[in-house]
Amino acid sequence: MSIHKIEDGVFKIRWREGGRNRSLNVHGSHELAKKILRKKLSARDENRHLDIKREVNFRMSALIDRYWEQYASKKKSQDREKAILEGIRGELGGLFVREVEGAGIQRWYQGLTEAKGLSEGTALRHFNVMHHMMEKAATIWSKETGIDRNPADDVEVKRPDDQRERYLSAEEIQKVKWALDQKMFRKAGKGINQTFFHLRLIVLTALTTGMRIAEIFSLKWSDLLFREELMAVRAKLKRGKVRYVPMPPELATEFKRYPVILGEARIFPPEPGAKRERQRVDKSFGTILESAGIEDFRFHDLRHTFASWYMMNGGDLYELAKILGHSNIKMTERYAKLAKSHIAKTGNTAREMWRLMEGEKREQSLGTR
Repeated sequence: MSIHKIEDGVFKIRWREGGRNRSLNVHGSHELAKKILRKKLSARDENRHLDIKREVNFRMSALIDRYWEQYASKKKSQDREKAILEGIRGELGGLFVREVEGAGIQRWYQGLTEAKGLSEGTALRHFNVMHHMMEKAATIWSKETGIDRNPADDVEVKRPDDQRERYLSAEEIQKVKWALDQKMFRKAGKGINQTFFHLRLIVLTALTTGMRIAEIFSLKWSDLLFREELMAVRAKLKRGKVRYVPMPPELATEFKRYPVILGEARIFPPEPGAKRERQRVDKSFGTILESAGIEDFRFHDLRHTFASWYMMNGGDLYELAKILGHSNIKMTERYAKLAKSHIAKTGNTAREMWRLMEGEKREQSLGTR
């Protein structure tokens, strides 16, 4: 790009766009020429993903086939992804990839809830598949598809789990711990209830580390760094990055009590016969909530509980983002308001969580049941 003076009051601006050199004569001052050049460059950059060769006719149906072969078919959730891709094929498969713009993807995404009646959470899973596929189309397959920018980036999506703010109060935390302890033992002294013994450690892990359920199920014994009092989170979620979360001594003790399955690297392997290794705790966790008298609560809210109490105990917002694995600080900022109404305390938040579960109010909680 350049600006050349032709004569007084006349300047020629030059820039490159669409593989060609462009020029324009500007009548006026040098500052005006600079301003117009900036506008031309801005317009070029904003529309770069549309500036492609018309002979690139790679259809969405071909993109779907390639994405399935190289990515989706290798995932544990391949059955679900196959259905999602076929849904995309039915609506957009006949278009060229270069014709699919953000507005078109926005209409498709809105139709998932408005026309097909899918929940916001299910629609988000569909969108995530679309976004990942279009990201590959705009990067490693850009020469074939004719685009160099992901049009799905222009879509405004709703993330229901990330907007929910329900968390356990101090009294509710004690009640959950009490219910977990009670359900761990069978009635009439018949030994340990393996289902709730298993669930108990999962819930305690979520409550004192803020880990997601899929991350907990992916934990391996080698991820427990007892000397460093840390846990390595290696689950391929949120861009697949490895992060570390604090492991309080009380949680470390619980893990040391938990039995190791011979030949199994994972701490919580799927039950025999589980379809595609998908694991859920909804039913048994619901029993715990019912026993504790807690309503309007989901397992994912344990993550919100940890984050909320972290900030209420004087935690640092940026450190919390690292612990939770948030790629965008804006996802963490909603917890900032909780710190304003509480006096900052010293010490580890996870230790505070254990104090709440084992605190002086426990006897009072037991007495009310």
